[in-house]
Amino acid sequence: MKKKILLIAVFCVFSSFAAPLFEAENGLLIIEAESTKSSKGQWDKENSIPGFTGECHLEFTGNRPASGPAQNPLDYSFTVVKDGTYRLLIRAYKRLEGEPNDRCNDCYVRLEGDFDTGGKVPLEMLKSDTKLYGGSSTEWGWTAQLDKHHKKFPPLYKLQAGKKYTLTVSGRSQRFNMDRIVFVHNSVSEKKAKDPSQPESKATKD
Repeated sequence: MKKKILLIAVFCVFSSFAAPLFEAENGLLIIEAESTKSSKGQWDKENSIPGFTGECHLEFTGNRPASGPAQNPLDYSFTVVKDGTYRLLIRAYKRLEGEPNDRCNDCYVRLEGDFDTGGKVPLEMLKSDTKLYGGSSTEWGWTAQLDKHHKKFPPLYKLQAGKKYTLTVSGRSQRFNMDRIVFVHNSVSEKKAKDPSQPESKATKD
């Protein structure tokens, strides 16, 4: 009896630390930035920028305002129920604090899983830590353009229904703020995907 109780207790503790597995519905996946079990490291939980969704937003405090190496990776696992091409969008804010407009505005992203490029972007860029930049310094905007060696592409992924994918977001520039992560199927309007009233996608324990 004691062993059974101990096993149940261990299972409950393990389950509480299990990473969530999000599921896209109707061609739309939405994940709040704070919904990761990864160690936050130099990503601080913040509520200082009005208009954020969920419980808070995350601000990267490492590196420099201009750039730096990939730091403190955050993992987000998900599946889709609809085959096709999805675009990645990250709701973001750049806290400039006197810096030029092209500072504090990017992170690194990479995707793991069985997928292909959804456009002209090289597959290698999608599978390795690549700069994703954009956002606004006056309101919540969108980080939605890949940049590697000054070659720029929209982040487009050809995903398969039922396959598991893991997006890794790492810190690049200091004071980059991330609110939510969105994957939107090409049959769904970006206006709908960017609507902050859209709820976070449902998740199970991975």
